Amino acid sequence: MKDKTEVNRIAVFERVIAVLQAIQTTPVASTSELREQVLPDLSLRSAQRYLKGLERAGYVSQKLDAGWHRGDARYFLTEKAKQLFGVQG
Repeated sequence: MKDKTEVNRIAVFERVIAVLQAIQTTPVASTSELREQVLPDLSLRSAQRYLKGLERAGYVSQKLDAGWHRGDARYFLTEKAKQLFGVQG
């Protein structure tokens, strides 16, 4: 039987993969869109912090556009993340 720590680590890994896949397949992968799709258990502020962590780790980059709601950045996969999925370009 798996211990609780191992199960938690797997859950964290699966969440990261789900977020990266959502960014890859969502035309406008904004904070609110990603929260709705794959982070529904997080508040908007927690989702922002989570995505900021993925940005600091080098898996995503964000762009703030002038017309967007405050704090609703748009996310893109970095080359590091694209390599995980074998994405070209």
